[in-house]
Amino acid sequence: MRQLVSQRGVGLVEVLVALLLLAVAVLGFSAMQMTAVKATDESLMRTRALTIMRGGAEAMRANSAGINAFKAAVNGDADSITIDSATITKDSCVKNTAGAPAATDSCTIDQLATRDGLLMKSYAEDNDINVGLVPNGCPGTSGNQERQCFVASWGDTTVALSDSAANACANENGTYKNGAECFIMEAY
Repeated sequence: MRQLVSQRGVGLVEVLVALLLLAVAVLGFSAMQMTAVKATDESLMRTRALTIMRGGAEAMRANSAGINAFKAAVNGDADSITIDSATITKDSCVKNTAGAPAATDSCTIDQLATRDGLLMKSYAEDNDINVGLVPNGCPGTSGNQERQCFVASWGDTTVALSDSAANACANENGTYKNGAECFIMEAY
């Protein structure tokens, strides 16, 4: 009889220890799940940024004479730019009734490039992405093979390449900063 009396309450302690272990396991799983969700979001933003920048690179290749106008449109803050007495927006130079962008005889090369830049910037903003082109080309390139550097950022990261700005995407030499949420792509 004595053995039965000394083991009273042991089952309750075992249940409490088991619940404590289960709670720790559930918390660990929750932390792992949050990390997986964050990694998925980062991957989605990188995919969106890459898609936008590839479209911009193709627009520059299709209209290489208008690269400076394209760059000015992407890097500017305005939703419309006046070129050759015409106000250009992302919806300018539209020929068909469906509203799809199409070149017309009335648009110059710079007007088309500006429209393409504004359209790309608008699409990026709709996807919570900031885009820009490095003003003087990619670091370390110049001459005939000068490459253009697209920079896309999201969150608190800016599209700048700066050694001093803490929230810049990369340093002036093009190396990413720790914790930056951005993507850099060369195009030529």
